[in-house]
Amino acid sequence: MKKLELAAWGLVFTLLGAEVGLAVLRPWDRHVALSLSGSHTSPGATKLVTPSAGGTCPDVVVRRIEQVHTTPRSAWIHASDGVNVRAAPSSSATRLTTLATGTQLTVQEERNNPDGIWYRIRLDDGRDGWLVGRYTTNYPISPASTDSLKIWLPVGYQFQSVATGKAEAHHKNGPVALVYVESGAKDQAPPETPVPASLPRRSSWTARPTEQVLVGDLPATDRVFGVNLAGSGCPALVHEVRIATASRYYDLIFLLDDPSSSVVAQLLDSATVQ
Repeated sequence: MKKLELAAWGLVFTLLGAEVGLAVLRPWDRHVALSLSGSHTSPGATKLVTPSAGGTCPDVVVRRIEQVHTTPRSAWIHASDGVNVRAAPSSSATRLTTLATGTQLTVQEERNNPDGIWYRIRLDDGRDGWLVGRYTTNYPISPASTDSLKIWLPVGYQFQSVATGKAEAHHKNGPVALVYVESGAKDQAPPETPVPASLPRRSSWTARPTEQVLVGDLPATDRVFGVNLAGSGCPALVHEVRIATASRYYDLIFLLDDPSSSVVAQLLDSATVQ
């Protein structure tokens, strides 16, 4: 994805990609768009996750109502700065409009091009247009926020504040969180992300392959671990991301029951920090 370098005081334009809308960052906004630049699975590759058999394990799921991967079907824009709609499935084609985050659309056709999968959609004015499928989810999303972060989560999830600078996103007050967020002054960042009391101790986590990523031109670390919840028969995945701006740090822990980097990427694509 094409990106412009983020200056120290945020006096820049951030471009998440040729097909993502342009956001103007001004010092009085202090708004930074996030985008995970690690590996992504193709749209529709995530599975419909169901509760564990017999109900013996915690329901660690992204509770989403996924559309069957056929056409026509529904999809939702998740890129924080919106997505450009083109007259043809090419980034050089005429731009017809830009659709905002959270917009629901109907996928009429798919086309696999060298630069990714493109979706043909019908605009409200009756014209057909094309957009990159990478910036859509196949489950409905809605905005959620903490005092320092705005993110679009699967419908039904909202944040609950647990302490100053700490929040958890639960599904309709369910016991298991999808994401834990902690933020504070950069010079007060702990050496590593604190583990929420509801998760197993870090010493029991099993490291998965790691990679250094960039989040909206900001340095970040992205680590993945396997954990066991409520006993050895309840495996889950912890996806841990630390983001640093000029003055603040943001620790995010995503708890999933399926290796699903696409879900984490989609959520971070929709996020902005203050």
